[in-house]
Amino acid sequence: MKPATPHRTVLARAMPRATALVGDITAGTVSTLVMLCYAMSLGTLIFSADLARYAELGVPTALVSCIVTAFVIALTSSMRMNIGGPDSNATAFLVGVAAGVASSVRANGGTPTVILLTVLVAIALCSLVTGLILFAIGSSKRSRSLQFLPYPVMGGFLAGTGYLLIAGAFRVLTGVALDWHTLPRLVQLHWLAWAPALFVGALATILARTWRHSAALPITLVIGIVLFYVLLRVAGISPDDARNMGLLLQHVPMHALHIPELHLPSSLAHGEIDWRAIVAHLPETLIVTSVSAITIIMNSTAMGAATGQDIDLNREMRAAGLANIASGLFGGMVGYQSYNRSMLNARAGATSRAAGVFAALACLFVLIASPDLVSLFPVPVLVGMQIYMGLRLMMDWLVGAYRKLTWHEYLLVPLILAVIAFYGVIAGVVAGVVAACVTFALLYGRAGCVRMEFDGRTRTSNVERSIEETRLLIDRGDEICGVCLQGFLFFGSANSMLQRIRERIRSHGPRPVRYVVLDFAWTNGMDASVSLAFVKLRQACGAIGADLVLTALPRNSRALLTRTGALSLGLREFDTLDAGLEWIEAQQLAALTRAPEPCVPAGDFRAMLAPHFTARALEGLAGLLDVCDIGAGEALFRRGDAGDALYIVEAGRVTVSLPLADGRSVRLRSFGPGTIIGEMAVYTNAPRSADVVADEPARLRRLTLAGLRTLELDDPLTAQEWHRFVVKMMASRLAVADEALRAAS
Repeated sequence: MKPATPHRTVLARAMPRATALVGDITAGTVSTLVMLCYAMSLGTLIFSADLARYAELGVPTALVSCIVTAFVIALTSSMRMNIGGPDSNATAFLVGVAAGVASSVRANGGTPTVILLTVLVAIALCSLVTGLILFAIGSSKRSRSLQFLPYPVMGGFLAGTGYLLIAGAFRVLTGVALDWHTLPRLVQLHWLAWAPALFVGALATILARTWRHSAALPITLVIGIVLFYVLLRVAGISPDDARNMGLLLQHVPMHALHIPELHLPSSLAHGEIDWRAIVAHLPETLIVTSVSAITIIMNSTAMGAATGQDIDLNREMRAAGLANIASGLFGGMVGYQSYNRSMLNARAGATSRAAGVFAALACLFVLIASPDLVSLFPVPVLVGMQIYMGLRLMMDWLVGAYRKLTWHEYLLVPLILAVIAFYGVIAGVVAGVVAACVTFALLYGRAGCVRMEFDGRTRTSNVERSIEETRLLIDRGDEICGVCLQGFLFFGSANSMLQRIRERIRSHGPRPVRYVVLDFAWTNGMDASVSLAFVKLRQACGAIGADLVLTALPRNSRALLTRTGALSLGLREFDTLDAGLEWIEAQQLAALTRAPEPCVPAGDFRAMLAPHFTARALEGLAGLLDVCDIGAGEALFRRGDAGDALYIVEAGRVTVSLPLADGRSVRLRSFGPGTIIGEMAVYTNAPRSADVVADEPARLRRLTLAGLRTLELDDPLTAQEWHRFVVKMMASRLAVADEALRAAS
């Protein structure tokens, strides 16, 4: 085999690059055609009705957005084949901004020149504001938070967008706003005004539902334009006559500098811009920003799923922000990443960012070399595309969403749509947000804030007590009425919690409730109205002589209850639920020692073990038990020590803790008088698994492993009683654990 020559090696390396470049140029050419179609359709949509005199200005405004947005996003997006530009969602709301600003200027007595200049500045400022906010969201890495927007509210906004598109199409055809009284205007139109529009709308709908290809829209536009000119020739109407009939856009120079009325620097100097009108419609500008941000999230997520690429949403937000800032500085409209155009770019053969850059430069060439091309664009084709996009959005959210949403979620969609149709975008936004908040409050309040309910039988502290004390506490477990709360507490959930506790207090067992425990470990906040529920609960507890115990209050919740005075009502507060239960158990046991009921006092070793051993066995066992006194903080044994002895706590208390790698330790359980500790290591012949340290001066009785073996050999009956005692202790622990598990399940 002959070795490859250097010439062949270079050629072999260049071929893949050339192939990729051809693919990028081909995809860029296709994207250019699509971007021009979008620029002509969306651009002329902005300047309609009262602004129809300058309809041609909408196309360069949209083209500027196509050029700048596509260029910036191609270079900065996390997806190499991404294509950006103006989109129907934001444009529908931008139409409302332009129309509202024009109406305000007219109401203020502005001339047509002032109206036009103010609208152009408003469009540019809308892009700047949107760009700054999007860039701030991406820079602060808050893009994911936008995904928490309620799904039905977003659906209502998009359905309202569809209505605005259809209303805009009606306004383009008739020159008046859509209303019940203006609907008869449709029958007065020339058939060339509505026939191509219906054909384009129907064809786009059919292709979207059957073919589902990204090239469906540009193909529909091409067919619609060809059909219009064929029908125009059949009808014997010249282009100039069609333009006079409103079927073609007016022939006006496209360069802003060629329009005598547009001298922006001098206009700014002479105060020919109505800034009051722009400020009055600033909320609508923020809606455009919100719609843009949501659409970017949706489009980027869909592109990532379709291509299998990891999409950085924060980077996409920053890219769209920079693109809109640049577009606003050049007078362009709002634009961002487009799913359809990006997917078409990828399917057309794009392999790198060069395709998007080529498309942007090609659109720039068209804007400079052929600015009058837009005057040949048929108005009915534009109307047909508006009808298609509007009906698609309305069908998706009024029909398609019915199967996806619950009935109360679905009702938000037509509600928001109706409010937008009758009262405007701002009212629709407010209605949607208010309705979503009310729905959330009702549903969340119904779901409740109670994570788990418990009493003294199903939940105990981590203090190990003697068998007798454990039995007494379980017997009086119905004196405790406890709930573990969760989530964010507000008036709805707090009232439902209050009602449940009142019902439990009324339906108590043989003994009345003496302790009401609220654990806040799983909560993440509360509003001020919750303090009123605590006041009512404290009054209910006072009426029956019960203590109200609060545990694990978060810092912000505690500060709120302190400000409202709820914590000054004689409540008991503890850092953890375990600490609160330990205090309650101590109170119950202290009451039992004062009562005539029997309760073995701590420190009487023989009396403590007498219920479990015969007198002979207890005498023999006492001879094998060594007394072990340790001070507070002193270790009985450490983790890893040999398991050569077990201990009976006679007085005081010791705590089992697990040491961690960072030097801290976690408390596992505490042991009081009458309990056994260290038996697991002895019976399993394993090293100690945790540390045991005295909480206070303690006395213990130690039975060594050697002593236990001697007992088993010399006195089997006593050894048998000893093992039975150990089993009873372990069974008592398991019984408590079983009740806790049953309550949690």
